[in-house]
Amino acid sequence: MTFVLKVFFSREEFVRDFIQYYLPEEIKKHLDLTIIEIDMEGYLSEEFKEFYSDVVAKVYFNDRVHELELYFLFEHKSKPYRFTILQTLNYQVQKWMRLLVEGKLNQHLPIIVPVVIYNGYKSWNFSVQFEDLFQLPSEYYKDFIPQFRHILHDIGQMDEASFKTTTIMEIFHLLLKYIYYPELDTKIHEIYDLLEKLPDNDKLTDYLFIIVRYVMASGAIPEKRLLEHAKRFSGGEEMIGLAAREIEERVEQTRKPYWQKQAKVENSQEMLIKSLKMRFDLVRPSIKEQIRSIQDVDTLNDLFEMSFKCSSIEEFTDLLEKVAEN
Repeated sequence: MTFVLKVFFSREEFVRDFIQYYLPEEIKKHLDLTIIEIDMEGYLSEEFKEFYSDVVAKVYFNDRVHELELYFLFEHKSKPYRFTILQTLNYQVQKWMRLLVEGKLNQHLPIIVPVVIYNGYKSWNFSVQFEDLFQLPSEYYKDFIPQFRHILHDIGQMDEASFKTTTIMEIFHLLLKYIYYPELDTKIHEIYDLLEKLPDNDKLTDYLFIIVRYVMASGAIPEKRLLEHAKRFSGGEEMIGLAAREIEERVEQTRKPYWQKQAKVENSQEMLIKSLKMRFDLVRPSIKEQIRSIQDVDTLNDLFEMSFKCSSIEEFTDLLEKVAEN
């Protein structure tokens, strides 16, 4: 589920439509949606990544000065979890403390709106109010408990009529609503009909692969049957084969030696990125992408040490380009 959700929410157009059609009017009316910054980095600690994934979208209020963060937390499990709201609070506190440590706080804390996306087959039966996690001996104790809630987007309990906003939004909701049910074998035809309405052929191919990979990984439709469905599209058969190979590779990569090596690489990558952020504030996505493309731990460690000799992010970028050329 992590893959499909992150792919959809990595696209500015999709996030804008989600805000426009599914967030409360009282929130939307204060926002300027012309600029949306998507942060795919993820802020979950290791122990929570099994259960959640997250994406942050930063938008501006209508005054174009103050910012609002939408913290999208994706619930991976097929049934709801009482303490999901605690994870949303954890992100908020981490964000505010980071700003404090970096000296970036003004008089007021920035507003963060948590949005929990859930598509399990069981309805969400827990309160979205943080105070309901506590058992109070009297009302007096309410003064000592944070008063906040998260927005719940429970796809499994939504009516299909509410999906009919944009073509991509309808595809997204149909796919996630029926992924646990045998009806998906029928609904996949509806999804493919919607795909064919997309005017951009590159976008159609892109989304087709996302859908095929997700459905195949879930095991909701057998590969042979999925192949029959995909034949209506040019290159559909090849796409099934590619998705199958990717899934096999992912299974192989879960073996311990690979995981240990990859963890070291990722830790070195993130240490370097965080170091650059602390020194130069802004690190462009293209620089992060270049760093994450480096899979050699020694090279990453060398870059980390050499970065302290750079007086600007531009100087470090030049250094990074030289490493890429070698």
